[in-house]
Amino acid sequence: MKMTEKETKNKTLIKNRKVAETGIFLALFLGLAYTFSYIPNLEFITLTAFLAGLLLGWKRGLFVALLGEGIFSIANPFGSSLAFPSLLAAQLLGFALVATAGALSRLFIPRLLKKGKLSAALILGAEGLLLTFLYNVLTTLSFTLTSGYNAEQTLATIISGIPFYLVNMIANTLSFSILTVLVLRYVLLHYPHYLKGEQ
Repeated sequence: MKMTEKETKNKTLIKNRKVAETGIFLALFLGLAYTFSYIPNLEFITLTAFLAGLLLGWKRGLFVALLGEGIFSIANPFGSSLAFPSLLAAQLLGFALVATAGALSRLFIPRLLKKGKLSAALILGAEGLLLTFLYNVLTTLSFTLTSGYNAEQTLATIISGIPFYLVNMIANTLSFSILTVLVLRYVLLHYPHYLKGEQ
């Protein structure tokens, strides 16, 4: 059955909207990445990747997270990850997990927010803490495993890095629990379609 002119126009508009939204998230990711690159352990790209998965769905969320992190890691002002392929792989895997977690959160976070923001804030904060910790462990393992460290040396390296990770983990816990709740409350009020099914 042939589509009417109106249906064709609507389909084109939806496709264009999706491309624009994805581009905006990618630009936001890279803008925040480079803006905060000179401030140790303070970043908002983890939150951006999570929100991309949550609001755009897993496909476009992964696209934003992987392309954004890939560009930033390769063109990092402190040194390109191309020199350390295992580190680049760990960084991409870490951000893939973040975007996927965001996409999975759309199954329950909107319902929690409608009941009350405290429980949603606590769960989102816990997600931010866990995802940041996993990312830091993955990037540490990418170095220790390729450097021939044994299990004890690897564990010691992870433990010794905890004070360094801590600021990043605390900052992301707060940003996930506060900023994500604010963003989602606004989205639910004005643009609820973003949290209904695959975008």
